[in-house]
Amino acid sequence: MRFPTTLLTIGLIVASKLQAQQPDGALPGRFAGEGINVGMEYVVFNSERFVESSARAFAETGMTGMKHYVEAVDWGTMQRGPRQKIEFSKLDWFVREYQRCGFTELTISLKSHSSWASKDIKGLLGKNALGSDPTPKPEYLPHYKRWVAAVVERYDADGDEDMPGLRWPVRYLEIGNELSSFEPEPVGDYLEMLEHAYAAAHGAYDEVLVAHVAFLLTPVNMDVDDPADYDTRWRTTFRKDMHHGLADMRAVLDRPDLFDVLNLHNLGDPYEIEDLVGWLDYETGRRGYDKPIIISDTTPTSYIGWGSATRSEGPRARLGLVARPARETDRPRLASYFTKLIANDPETLAWTRGFVAADHVQRTVIAAEQGIQLINLAFVGDILHATWKIFEAGAGISAWGGALRADLGNGRILERYPAFYAVQQMMAHLRGYESIRRLPLADEQARVYQVEKAGRRIWIAWRDPRAALLPEDGTPSLPITLETGGSQATVEKVITGMGQEQAERRSVAVLDGHVRLELEHTPIYVWSEAD
Repeated sequence: MRFPTTLLTIGLIVASKLQAQQPDGALPGRFAGEGINVGMEYVVFNSERFVESSARAFAETGMTGMKHYVEAVDWGTMQRGPRQKIEFSKLDWFVREYQRCGFTELTISLKSHSSWASKDIKGLLGKNALGSDPTPKPEYLPHYKRWVAAVVERYDADGDEDMPGLRWPVRYLEIGNELSSFEPEPVGDYLEMLEHAYAAAHGAYDEVLVAHVAFLLTPVNMDVDDPADYDTRWRTTFRKDMHHGLADMRAVLDRPDLFDVLNLHNLGDPYEIEDLVGWLDYETGRRGYDKPIIISDTTPTSYIGWGSATRSEGPRARLGLVARPARETDRPRLASYFTKLIANDPETLAWTRGFVAADHVQRTVIAAEQGIQLINLAFVGDILHATWKIFEAGAGISAWGGALRADLGNGRILERYPAFYAVQQMMAHLRGYESIRRLPLADEQARVYQVEKAGRRIWIAWRDPRAALLPEDGTPSLPITLETGGSQATVEKVITGMGQEQAERRSVAVLDGHVRLELEHTPIYVWSEAD
């Protein structure tokens, strides 16, 4: 298990140095200490007003991090030509407004896509994932390095060429977005670019944490007993995105001198995190090094993606890929569910919002227990086009993964969904935690995590259905007995209801130091009252 490096000391020192620069009305900074940094993605740049209002809203959750929409600030967008100045305005919106609202650990993602500098750009506006090689042409590598260095320098909080009002350094820097169709170049070209980016970033700010392009392993099931089976799983799993395979990820892992943190995308269920960490431990162990892990992108458990979710029959190219815990035999059930969802059936939509809220908590708790240093949850708002009927729910449940609904033009927050309140509730319980571990129970479906904080314990628990859970399945439960001590225990359920802002609590009797609980898919928080 990995444990994150201490962030509290660094944050407090820098905050003290820059106190005089703090903008009027700024909120106090929130620091994760030894705990996991929790953020969300993606802050879009439709308007400065939305960036301002979303920062104020998400400050209410207690999160420490946030990530921006990547394509809006790729190289070609920020710099229109080799002799043009670098345009920082949108990145400034993001850093300034979120830092003003107390977010201390922002993630900046840099894509090299450029209509004038990339080797081979194809597709819409030169930024589409269909581009065959967006890495810089050799003659533009010095320009690329200057761009990377300029971004890092502007947000490093050293007092030299900093953004006005900068409060803390932006440490997390992702080079490329995802080792998939979003970074389709040959891995050798990517590594050459990463080498230049790493040198430029550290030349500007020694404490920057450079992340390699994120690894996407979904929908390959990396839950194996024998590491020799990794290759077999990868070779035998049908994938629609064939741009990169296991060999390319291993080629990146062969160059630990080019990155400071390992970078994953968790687009499967929350339990995938355990398998991905196990795989990375195996790969880095073979190579003799160990580095912190971040999960820069996630999606809620979506069941299906990369194709139609509303069809259960038809050409393979048209049908979406079923991802665990769903199975091929679930296709008819999934098609029925998603047909109702894209039709905006109120009950189906409300159930989905609650499912996403519960999923966010499960994902964060598992990541924290696995020693992940940072996780960005999905999403700030729904993926609107993916909820349209014509899209056939091609992104699965993730399209409805938004935490809030807003008018992106005037920035007004119109509605907060259950995921927003569930994260707010979760951050209140995790704030200042010192350790978290999963308790070994006989039934693997019982997920019980013990959290130590400030001399007291709380437990976070739920039932893992280990299968696709849909509205028609009701709320299957699993009885357990938990040792809590004390004379009385409080059980608080994760917020999942539309319009619900306050959590439901109930008291339960403690008998001989134990409480009986019924675990459902929605997690609960449990703590005991002292005698």
